[in-house]
Amino acid sequence: MAAELMAEAGGAVFYPVVLGGVEWTTQRSGAPGTLTFTVLEDEGETRTLLEGCRVSLRLDGSDLFCGYVFTRTRTRGGLVEVTAYDQLRYLLSRDTLLYEGKKASDLLRMIAADFRLTLGTVEDTGYVVAQGAEENVPLWDMIENALDATREATGRRYVLYDDFGKLCLRSPASLAANLLLDGASVQEYACEQTIDDGAYSRVRLLYEDGRRGVRQLFSAEDAALEERWGVLQYFEKLPDPSGGQERAASILKSCGEAVLTVTVRGAIGSPLARAGASVTVDLPPASGVMTVESARHVFDGETHTMDLELKKGE
Repeated sequence: MAAELMAEAGGAVFYPVVLGGVEWTTQRSGAPGTLTFTVLEDEGETRTLLEGCRVSLRLDGSDLFCGYVFTRTRTRGGLVEVTAYDQLRYLLSRDTLLYEGKKASDLLRMIAADFRLTLGTVEDTGYVVAQGAEENVPLWDMIENALDATREATGRRYVLYDDFGKLCLRSPASLAANLLLDGASVQEYACEQTIDDGAYSRVRLLYEDGRRGVRQLFSAEDAALEERWGVLQYFEKLPDPSGGQERAASILKSCGEAVLTVTVRGAIGSPLARAGASVTVDLPPASGVMTVESARHVFDGETHTMDLELKKGE
């Protein structure tokens, strides 16, 4: 069954006629979900996809994307290339914020209320960030910084995503997809293992308070890894010393192995494969559960294909 694109504008609901395919992309961090497509608009037509128009995409009754038109590019012959983003786009707004004693989930709720964003499932992230000082940064970065502090202190990761018009914050385990990527479903793939980025054999975390003359260094290292890789050091200055040693150990544990990335091209499409979801992989030498870092889905008539980037672990 072909994907169904619906638009809402001025209280009217209509189904734009798309020329070519519809492309839906998601990324685990740093960019909103995006929908791009091309339509034909006649001069003077009232049902046009103007900026702010709400659009949604469904496949076989499954809700895939819900967002708003941000960009229209009109070309000769009345062709209009449309780009729509989901709610995550609004988290690119910048602001300044000082806060104390808030969990990342609390921070998300506070920002959503202030910027009139709709929330869905928001799991309690548990860890309380002692204090945050964010000056002229995107709202997304504020939330990600709180989530990074949570991961470094507890080892727990969370995924921020838009679920058909509702912002959600959930653990990767809750996003496990019943999907197997193997030789039968994937046309082309490549597996890369590297210690060039994201792998460390030593961690140093520094807290300094110049007014009180306090300086604390928290460290963790793996002698066996240093023998194999050399000294690959992660360094960070901490705004608060609480749990510093535990945080150093947690970072070393999560970054103490080569980073495995699998790139998939032209796979049989599945709506379950979206950024943040975990899938099962059997593409030698990669096997086991991996997380979708980015997903690009193309719907063209009855055809649905996808390109994915996967990483080992949560």
